[in-house]
Amino acid sequence: MAALSDPLASLPSGVKLLLRSLHNLIPEKLTETNYPAWSLNVQTALSANLLLGWIDGHEAASAPTISKNDKTVPNPEYTSWTIVDTQIRACLLAVISPSVHKHARGFATSAAL
Repeated sequence: MAALSDPLASLPSGVKLLLRSLHNLIPEKLTETNYPAWSLNVQTALSANLLLGWIDGHEAASAPTISKNDKTVPNPEYTSWTIVDTQIRACLLAVISPSVHKHARGFATSAAL
């Protein structure tokens, strides 16, 4: 069986640290009343680590598949984008209070969330 590699291995260490600790960097979870302050904290943390593009749509997903040697194969750029996007979405969900979390279900990307 092949060993599982770190899906974030190709990212700079600062970005990996942010993704693994965003929930510790945001002093309060999102509630019905603190969106402006919460949003500023989240956007600042993501922007400082060049990840805001996944939220604002500037870092769009590549095509899921590509043509290689006349065959359709998974696009490694899409796979990498999806891994980072899923990590960001998980981080965002970790800094949302239970009362708001119920409204955050069913979003497929961090930008949609």
